[in-house]
Amino acid sequence: LGSDDVIQLMNNVKAPYNVNSLTSNVALNALNSIPVLDANVKELMEQREVVREKLNELDFVTKVFPSDSNFLLFQMTDKAKSSYTLMANRGVVTRFRGNEMHCKECIRVTIGSKEENVKFLEELPKAYKDS
Repeated sequence: LGSDDVIQLMNNVKAPYNVNSLTSNVALNALNSIPVLDANVKELMEQREVVREKLNELDFVTKVFPSDSNFLLFQMTDKAKSSYTLMANRGVVTRFRGNEMHCKECIRVTIGSKEENVKFLEELPKAYKDS
């Protein structure tokens, strides 16, 4: 409750999404540990390239979209939804994006640790085959 002018002013200066205090503290700690942050970013970027290369080697992956973030979006020839579901049931979390515009048969995978990425890369072909 408040006047429209005050509400508009507050909306103009607030972040586009809410950040809780735990997330805020993690961000502040990261900024106070720049060498650790740099090492983590370097590892993430290296792992992203490993996952990209392995995805490109799979005959049922038709495209891996460019990414500057901690995830990759890739398109499959078919069976993306059923592969996504099987992987989820087997403990590998990805995001099905096939319902989004221009993302037919697409899955988004977040780049994790080396071990998490290996598990994903082992499970994806199995899930595709079993679909």
